[in-house]
Amino acid sequence: MTGAPPPAAGGPDQGVADEIARLTAAVAEARRQAESGAPIDLSGLEERVSALCADAMARPKADVRPHLDRLGDLVAALDPLAATLTAQHILRRDTIADALDGRGDPHSARHRAAAAYGRGPTPQPPEPPVPSAPLPTPDEPT
Repeated sequence: MTGAPPPAAGGPDQGVADEIARLTAAVAEARRQAESGAPIDLSGLEERVSALCADAMARPKADVRPHLDRLGDLVAALDPLAATLTAQHILRRDTIADALDGRGDPHSARHRAAAAYGRGPTPQPPEPPVPSAPLPTPDEPT
């Protein structure tokens, strides 16, 4: 965050400052969870940001000016979150593709699925039997 002082406690714009702080904390927590590989739920984030922006736009510029640095910090925090989510998505997509193709695992996904349902993998067809006596040649009488 920047070194800009927060607005006076209890002032008319305290609600804006509180919501900026809550959203900034929510974005930071979402990024931490995403970096650890945990699935995250961002439902409602867009609506909360839209409501904050609408509230700020409805206020006089003089009331919003003290919050511009913190709003900028909030916007800047969204880019690293988006990059982390993109990387997480690519990793999951590649992991699923590898599993479906049987790569990266000595046992293919089909074998694991068959074992889960109580069947082993499909056996290979047996080798053709080797004849024990030589076959007669066309020159030999039968």
